[in-house]
Amino acid sequence: MAEIQRSTPFKALVAQTTAVLLTRGLEVEPVAVRDVVSYVVNTPAKNVGVDADEAVHLVSPEIVADAIEAAADDSREGASAVHAVRPVRVDVRTVEVPTMALGRLVMAGAQAGKYASANGDGRSAAHAMDLVTELGSATVSASGGDLVDVPVGVLDELADLVERVAGQVDTGHWNICPCGVPHEQEDVDRQVVHAMSDDVMIARELRTKADQ
Repeated sequence: MAEIQRSTPFKALVAQTTAVLLTRGLEVEPVAVRDVVSYVVNTPAKNVGVDADEAVHLVSPEIVADAIEAAADDSREGASAVHAVRPVRVDVRTVEVPTMALGRLVMAGAQAGKYASANGDGRSAAHAMDLVTELGSATVSASGGDLVDVPVGVLDELADLVERVAGQVDTGHWNICPCGVPHEQEDVDRQVVHAMSDDVMIARELRTKADQ
């Protein structure tokens, strides 16, 4: 399969699939697209008994995109394990965020990632770590200034993610230690839900600056 991955038709199929996904509002890591294309091409090659070089011409980018989109559907069991899917950012604006507020947002993202990881939501955990990394990068680029330019998309995604995690904790579906043995984790969870709600409000208030 390694040889077919180096072929021009295979690379073209990967690029076309990525383009189809973007039109559907999904941004997927290139390696993930390549791996799914490999699987989709290899399956008919084995089942029908044809070479992968021939099978690649039997697969359309829409078929691969459908498979990726279906796997990432939140209503599907196991979708939380699909790490590589992200919403496409169409808003390229930035807003100035005070460094103190930025520090709080970093902590909010890290806390959300911790809860998601502990409760088996790998996609949300990976997304949270990506956002924390972007916020950290913005901090470094500020060179010690009082204000930091942060993409609007980061604030939107962070607010949505933290709000979703807080909702899972607030309803009792998630907790800080899902070991099944009670040891006052409910108290910690209540405090975290309150803090996360404040963090969501901060992120959304900062985001409104882009519209002013």
